[in-house]
Amino acid sequence: MNRRTLIVFSASLLAFAGMAQATIVTNPNDPRNWQGATVGTFAQLYFGADTPTNRQQVVDQQLLDDGIFDAPGYLAASLLPTAWTTNPAGRGGTSTDLAGAGDYTYTFGTTDLFTAANTIDNTWFQSSGVIGDTVFDFGGAVTSAAVFPVIDHGPLPVESIESTVYLSNDLVNWSQAHVARVFLEGFQPNLGIKWDGFTYVVTTQGSSQFRYASIIHGGPGGLVDDGDDEINGMMGFNGIPAPGAAGLLGLGSVLALRRRRDR
Repeated sequence: MNRRTLIVFSASLLAFAGMAQATIVTNPNDPRNWQGATVGTFAQLYFGADTPTNRQQVVDQQLLDDGIFDAPGYLAASLLPTAWTTNPAGRGGTSTDLAGAGDYTYTFGTTDLFTAANTIDNTWFQSSGVIGDTVFDFGGAVTSAAVFPVIDHGPLPVESIESTVYLSNDLVNWSQAHVARVFLEGFQPNLGIKWDGFTYVVTTQGSSQFRYASIIHGGPGGLVDDGDDEINGMMGFNGIPAPGAAGLLGLGSVLALRRRRDR
């Protein structure tokens, strides 16, 4: 096991203890909405219709977590240089609201895709539509990957989960990832920051290990395909954060969880 792989494994274990309180949505008739998205919205998008049976499927599969993904607990994946990355102009931007003003304001024109892709912050890029163009390396074998989308407009969650992820161990054979969980509050503790939300975790169908992920805009796993997506970055880890994991957020952060939701 090389040093980077060891870091990934160790960070995964630490994050289980250090992430914010994981609160799986368990009520199929939960009246809340998250920037306009409800349990019924996910039932419609993932199971075909907003019906009691499909809302129950959302709950039974533990698809939704009304909490924050603890990004500092993990190691960001590295974007690999490919032919596609040699022409970065017009493929990225910066979301400017860091105080929680509650808007999607951004500037366009990031030219350094690697800076945008390799840090989980307020800089982002738009992926290719071709498998193998936009590839992340997790530095070792992992079983899950978190995708950090950036929101530039509604409706949600389709304008957040607008990508498909493919997984590989050899950069040749790719399999489509499965969306296993959506962290409805994203990764920013300040929930007034609206460009952050709907961080989602992907796995293989059988939860086998992989080292690389290629992300494309649209595709069969995206909830919409309008020719672009906005991706902050990706992180790899082992397992999926468990419901009820002990959180380390202070009371102020816990209270802040109420701001972005409508009740």
